[in-house]
Amino acid sequence: MAPMTKSARMRKLLHDEQLLVTAGVHDALSAKLVEAAGFSFAFLSGFGFEASLLGKPDVGLLTLMEIVDHARRIDQAVDIPLLADAEAGYGGPSNIQRTVHEFEHAGIAGIFIEDQPHPNFCGSLRKFKKVIPAQEMVMKVRCAVAARRDPDFIIAARTDADIVSIEEQIRRCHLYLEAGADMVTALPANRAEFSQLAREVKAPLWLYLHAQADVTPDDLREMGIRGVVIYPVEPLFVATHAMIGLLKELKEKGTVRETFARDSVLNYKEFFSLIELRKFVELEGRFPYLKDQ
Repeated sequence: MAPMTKSARMRKLLHDEQLLVTAGVHDALSAKLVEAAGFSFAFLSGFGFEASLLGKPDVGLLTLMEIVDHARRIDQAVDIPLLADAEAGYGGPSNIQRTVHEFEHAGIAGIFIEDQPHPNFCGSLRKFKKVIPAQEMVMKVRCAVAARRDPDFIIAARTDADIVSIEEQIRRCHLYLEAGADMVTALPANRAEFSQLAREVKAPLWLYLHAQADVTPDDLREMGIRGVVIYPVEPLFVATHAMIGLLKELKEKGTVRETFARDSVLNYKEFFSLIELRKFVELEGRFPYLKDQ
């Protein structure tokens, strides 16, 4: 019997669990850390891949295939399913169809497409965001669903209508669900809006939290919300903060001893274990290609 695909495993997780929680990843190493921590899936954020690949903000600078290739490498590094940000779908119906096909072919378990014009801005940049008409997004969702070859591949629709109101977000969520989205993504600003969303949208939700949010995943479970909750950029922020501290010490004091003495930093043995060096050493031993004559 063939093993379950990652998309089928992700869909089963959504069926079996009320609310799944994970963190955002930006490269293969951060995905391995999420997996090693025991999370059942990972999420590749637009913010994360723009920052890690280009050192630029999340303003739609990367092409579809740059992102798909990055997602493929991340997916191949871990056994857990990977969900990914597919931005605004990269264009019209033909682009959206290709977007779905390329992410499916890369082994990604699911994507979301948002209702901003392309190129789009990070969801946190409310001052700069715009949204397309709801019916245009309905077309995008229908096109994405029709393009799907793998019935387990998850297609979510995100609304950035937080720049309008929570009521408009909820209205659009209903429209996108009717168009065939498996999940909908909204951007509630506070506990009251999360509660309103829970009361009025009785479908799986794909939601973000941040370090200062006034709700927790347990709060959302108590509200009856089901789906996924993601802390999308917090690992990236923490890793960046740690590197800034280390580099500051090196620049000012010419050493990194204080950082390594103060923090529980990995050593070579621990790091090699994380990236599975032993597997490669054993493989070399099984298939020696050079021998002393």
